[in-house]
Amino acid sequence: MKNRDLAPNVVTFGTLIYGLCLDFKLKKAFKLKNYMVKVYGVSANAYVYASLMKGLCRIGELSLAFRLKDEMVRDGVKLDSAIYSTLIDGLLKIGRKEEVPGVLEEMNSNGCKPDTVTYNVMINGYCKDKDFESAYKILDEMIEKGCKPDVISYNVILGELCKDGKWSEANDLFEDMPRRGCAPDVVSYRILFGVLCDGMQFKEAAFVLDEMIFKGFAPHSSSIHRFVNRLCQERNEDLLWSVLNSLGNTNVIDADLWNIAIAVVCKGNKLSSTSNVVDSLILS
Repeated sequence: MKNRDLAPNVVTFGTLIYGLCLDFKLKKAFKLKNYMVKVYGVSANAYVYASLMKGLCRIGELSLAFRLKDEMVRDGVKLDSAIYSTLIDGLLKIGRKEEVPGVLEEMNSNGCKPDTVTYNVMINGYCKDKDFESAYKILDEMIEKGCKPDVISYNVILGELCKDGKWSEANDLFEDMPRRGCAPDVVSYRILFGVLCDGMQFKEAAFVLDEMIFKGFAPHSSSIHRFVNRLCQERNEDLLWSVLNSLGNTNVIDADLWNIAIAVVCKGNKLSSTSNVVDSLILS
């Protein structure tokens, strides 16, 4: 750019600073921020500040992140929801959730309403802390304030419920999503399918798999292999054939799955079943 007499602008510097922060090179990022102001007279915008704040929050330097927020106010740079969402995320990650209401209050006083990203950050933080009650309250608060939860809002809770072994609650939330005006997506189905498999709820998992395939969604290959393996271990051959037939209508099934199924049948000396599996393999 220098050789072509092209002057870098705020987008140029913002891109470089974002990359440096992503690579944990905060010192270089701050040095570049000062360089852009002193040498090129380019003022940092909200995107530059957000990148620096995210970098600081990732290394636990919350005090410096809040200092940057104060610098934005001093220099007349408008604070947006992304800035506040970053600070809230940082607070929640280090266990300072009691300070979140104060940030939200300041946010509202500055005429900046929390958006879906802000609420999702809070939902994620509370779920990571196993505070599911607060996460559900955030969902209700979003609806009350006219900010509709998106599928990410629900998937975050689904995922953390599953990690905590609460598969029944996860299933209830999944079933409740359409009533709440949010249709489950492929991620929702994959989360629920995985947790039902882990919970040995094979019939329910097979039902979710069929619905998933009907909607045009594909499960993770690793999840399918795990599911088929467990059906084989349980010698649940009826459900195994049903699952394989469903998978035969998609591009998910592979030779390894058929080999597993044939091996199970052969061990049981059920030649007629083996023939059926081979026929299915040919038709697929």
